[in-house]
Amino acid sequence: MTAPVSKATAPAAASRPAIIVLAGDRGPGDPLAASAGVAGKVLVPVAGRPMLAHVLDAARGLGDDVAIRLVCPARPEYTAVAEPFGGCAGSLQTVEPASGPAASVAAALATLPADGPVLLLTGDHPLLTREWLRGFLAAAEATGADAVVGLADADAVRARFPEGRRTRYRFADRSVCGTNLFLFRTAQGRRVVETWQAFERDRKKPWRIVGRLGPVDLLRYLLRRLSLAGAFEALSRRLDARAAPVIVPWPEAAVDVDTPADKVLVESVFRQRAS
Repeated sequence: MTAPVSKATAPAAASRPAIIVLAGDRGPGDPLAASAGVAGKVLVPVAGRPMLAHVLDAARGLGDDVAIRLVCPARPEYTAVAEPFGGCAGSLQTVEPASGPAASVAAALATLPADGPVLLLTGDHPLLTREWLRGFLAAAEATGADAVVGLADADAVRARFPEGRRTRYRFADRSVCGTNLFLFRTAQGRRVVETWQAFERDRKKPWRIVGRLGPVDLLRYLLRRLSLAGAFEALSRRLDARAAPVIVPWPEAAVDVDTPADKVLVESVFRQRAS
């Protein structure tokens, strides 16, 4: 069962998670970075500021004392963007990227207490808002799961962005898109990171990801007989930790910036927000 997202006030201090922001990208060779003349994709200006700044603004909106671990190259261009979001002394620290996203998350987790919740974000998600984070966290807490994944209804995403192209996961009861919102609620939930590396290579190939749950579930998925709840039950068995989805009500949350077309789409949303 998925948890609904409703309007939420700021989380209580005791329940606020630490935050990891993945901002280790493909470097100056990335087409977006090259076209903008910046050191990395997350530094590309969107709506007048680096897209990473939008993400850090939303993250810092959860509290001045919330611990933030920014996984980024040790370059002054990144630290200059991060500096205004430092919060209380020592609450924002940078972590060098590792060999891949999962290894980078593990490196960032190693700098945080082992017994607290951790919210995982990506630096190429500039539409993110603090209101989205508060709503997602409230719904994630209500699941009681060890690890929670934010998803958006694929039909709602297509209706909002009929010209856009997003990866769809098609289940028996509904189709969904990813939102780059993840919460490790418990220490057990962090086991997800141990398995994540096997999934990384196939993030744009839904059938391969589902196939890692086992041949029976893959067949059910291909025949459109595997429900979203059934997929997460299988995932929980694989992880030996309870995983749960949260369907967020913001189709815009499914849009990150990987291509010039994505950037144009995101800029249009910012213009709509401004008007």
